[in-house]
Amino acid sequence: MQAIVHAWIDDNGLTQAGRVKIVRASSQMPVLGRIRERFALGQPLKGLKIVLALPLEAATACLGKTLQAGGAELVITSGGPHSNDGEISAALAADGITVIAQSDSEPESAKARLFCAMETGPHLIVDDSGEFVGMIQSERPDLLAGIRGGVVRTRAGLLHLTRLEKEQRLPFPIIVPDDALGMDTFDRRCGSVPAVWDDMLQTTDFTAAGKTVVVAGYGRRGKAIAMQAKALGAHVVAAEIDPLKAVEAFMDGCQVMRLQEAALIGDLLITATGALDTIGGKHYFLMKDGVLLCQTGLAGGEINTNELADIAVSHCTVRKNLERYELIDGRSIYIYDAKLPVNGITADHDCAEMTDMRLALLALSLQYMNEHYDRLGNEVLKAPYALGEEIAVLKLQSLGANIDEAADR
Repeated sequence: MQAIVHAWIDDNGLTQAGRVKIVRASSQMPVLGRIRERFALGQPLKGLKIVLALPLEAATACLGKTLQAGGAELVITSGGPHSNDGEISAALAADGITVIAQSDSEPESAKARLFCAMETGPHLIVDDSGEFVGMIQSERPDLLAGIRGGVVRTRAGLLHLTRLEKEQRLPFPIIVPDDALGMDTFDRRCGSVPAVWDDMLQTTDFTAAGKTVVVAGYGRRGKAIAMQAKALGAHVVAAEIDPLKAVEAFMDGCQVMRLQEAALIGDLLITATGALDTIGGKHYFLMKDGVLLCQTGLAGGEINTNELADIAVSHCTVRKNLERYELIDGRSIYIYDAKLPVNGITADHDCAEMTDMRLALLALSLQYMNEHYDRLGNEVLKAPYALGEEIAVLKLQSLGANIDEAADR
């Protein structure tokens, strides 16, 4: 049955191409595939309407097909300036999933898509960064009574959600699977961070070996970036405001100093703080000629490009995602894609293999939420440890690897 598609898929001839992409991604996601088989047998989501407000890409499609196999009625839309793959959208719509998609990424269009999705009356929601949760709460509070809970895919909106929790204004329980033990290892260290480096090195012709790489922010992503820089032969400097994280960076073999001091010696300054204006005017006057800057933690905010433009005498695009600013003293500062998080542009979507475990945990988190929502408070929760352990077991099975049991020793 052809699903209702709101305005917005121009060419249903794209369906076959989309199915090819989904099959390819599915072959790279064995853990999610095992969850799909289990869901198809048990139908744990039967009778539920679930809205996914996520980028319309192949990995999202695989998650959607898993939830559909579990009996859910599915609505998928892309809130915010996410990628909208028309081929993926057409393939999902042809398979009976309601797709609310559009090729542009204008803010008003994104808001309209989210409105259409929320008006379908979901029981569960999956939000990319907390934006959808906030919109329902502010624009359609009448729908809150029907929502059992939600899952947020990334940690981008975590500060906002935890603030709502502290103010006792969080409308329903929310699970953040990305906070689960081990997800930083599987996703950041093995997936998104290597993708950052691969794309940046190819785009900028930067060679890390022998260079000084300054990592601002030594959280989970910053630590993974630092580890990758070391593997590439760089000398790594960590800049932190948290004393515990700074000690951790030192124990990991990084030199620790203030960002203003590090700006004097850095060949590459890469931010992973999630904070506005991590790098700004006071740093630009200290930097070496030819320094490269990039950000990974916040879309368009960690590096203050307006302040750089104010002191530059010229500005040009060197190549896609690489900008050059020349200062009055002849120094050049290069910025690698200061308008989007670096790991969001590698191939316009996440690597399916690297998101397999995260999306599988997300699917199990939805099942858990549906089974326990009436016993959960309106809190921001981590995925239960047992779910993460289950995902690890499934991953080991897909790899053909075995581990000991305690009784074996």
